Amino acid sequence: MEEMKNRFNLFFSLLLIILLASCATTSGGAGDNHIEKKQNQKKLLFEDWKYKGFGQALPVWFEAAYKGNLDEVRRKITVPENHTIEIVTAQGINSDQANKSLWQKLWVKAELFELYDSCWVLLGEKEASSKNNSYPYYAAAVILIDNIEE
Repeated sequence: MEEMKNRFNLFFSLLLIILLASCATTSGGAGDNHIEKKQNQKKLLFEDWKYKGFGQALPVWFEAAYKGNLDEVRRKITVPENHTIEIVTAQGINSDQANKSLWQKLWVKAELFELYDSCWVLLGEKEASSKNNSYPYYAAAVILIDNIEE
């Protein structure tokens, strides 16, 4: 009987420790989320982008392309001699729609250019509502157009 009482006390003690540890973890996580929300009040221009989850940085040309600054894009990438660049953009309610819209626009010109790179982003809340007709996702591609006529 005494052995059964000791086992019960041991089991109850372990259960209490596990319960307290899980509460501490949950409350710590809530604090971290609160800190993150405070940091996001700075209103990031882009909250997410293609391959961010895999640790890749936003392409160096993207912000300039988003702002429509063709000269800045040209400075940030290597453009082959006798080529000009063009930016093609699209928007959507999610990354798939924005990307699909972009590829539909590119398909029309498919034989006239070489694709340099493309990317989609999730715009910051303020940016999505003010500049992108309330569409939260924006996609852009830089295309290279050969100026040499054959």
